[in-house]
Amino acid sequence: MMPSTSRLRGLRLRTNGAVWVFDPQNIIGEPATWWWNPLSYVTGIAQAEEMAALFAASSKDADARTDAYFDTAASNYLACLLLAAATGNEPITTLYRWASNPDDETPALILRMAGHTGPATTLFAIIALSERQRDGVIGTAAKMLTWLTNPDLLPWITPGAGERPEFRPDAFVRSTQTLYLVSMEGRGTARAIAAALTVAVVRAGEQYASHSPGGRLPVPLMVILDEAANVVRWPDLPDLYSHFGSRGIVISTFLQSWNQGVAAWGRDGMEKLWSAANLRVIGAGIAQADFLTNTSRLIGDHDVVRHDTSTSGKGGGIFDSGRSTSTRLQRESIFEPGELASLPRGRAVMLSSGAPAALVELRHWSTCDYADQVRASETYYTNLATQKAP
Repeated sequence: MMPSTSRLRGLRLRTNGAVWVFDPQNIIGEPATWWWNPLSYVTGIAQAEEMAALFAASSKDADARTDAYFDTAASNYLACLLLAAATGNEPITTLYRWASNPDDETPALILRMAGHTGPATTLFAIIALSERQRDGVIGTAAKMLTWLTNPDLLPWITPGAGERPEFRPDAFVRSTQTLYLVSMEGRGTARAIAAALTVAVVRAGEQYASHSPGGRLPVPLMVILDEAANVVRWPDLPDLYSHFGSRGIVISTFLQSWNQGVAAWGRDGMEKLWSAANLRVIGAGIAQADFLTNTSRLIGDHDVVRHDTSTSGKGGGIFDSGRSTSTRLQRESIFEPGELASLPRGRAVMLSSGAPAALVELRHWSTCDYADQVRASETYYTNLATQKAP
């Protein structure tokens, strides 16, 4: 089982209530004992556009080239399909069927009858394009939905047979429960729907905070985004980072390198994310020269006392050596880039708002007073996953 899931699951279950584990790729062997309807998030065109952008970002490699016309038009088309499916109470699987039939006017008619004139007009306009343009737009949108062809994913996002509880983000953010999303990077994986579920939860927290005293959540919502650039490709995250913090939504984003963040959000987006964070931690293993140089500058300089000795060569007697000593202050980097690159494991540099940089020692969970409970949780859920395996 994934360490972050198996080790802490038992503790969270005993102290904080229900634990929801989302494992559509069967990475840890968790069965689909609950489901979530992605269309429950789509209450208007804004939410539909945000979800379409998530699907678009998740369908591409980080370094993939984009087409200004077809990619934009396909994202708009997909947003309209999402709104139509939500408005018509259709299952999310209907999206792929609509996108596979360019002549189908059903989603446009649903939107027009519901009063969504603008989105309906967009769909009718795309259907009326020349065959080559229309197929290019709709074909690009269909590629953003290929994950819907994965039969292992469907039980997690459709009610299916039997009685299974539906995950509701608005109720979740008002509880002390825990949600683990287990996903792998790469196209054709579940990262599109994992990203969508993450956004739905965070937005539900934002909505709850807006109706709470002071505009903040009464209990902070902790959002840990491990491998965010690979799994949770949220285009709007850099622009919203500081806003979420003011709402009591604490987001921690973990990246392998600076360049990985640039590949996901662009250079401007990564710089926004970095600047908006109140706490920045650089651990061992970083090898990117320009990032290390910039970090060295952020850490700053300090004064070093230097003693210089010189010999004139004019001394005459035994008490006159011709030597003189001078003292001076010299500004030097506290951490040179090479020193940052060679940080040992267990050490990290922390840059926090309003405080000097600090060299910190990372404490492993095995040294904490709850270590035995963590080991027991890991053993229990690892054995449980083994028993479930075919």
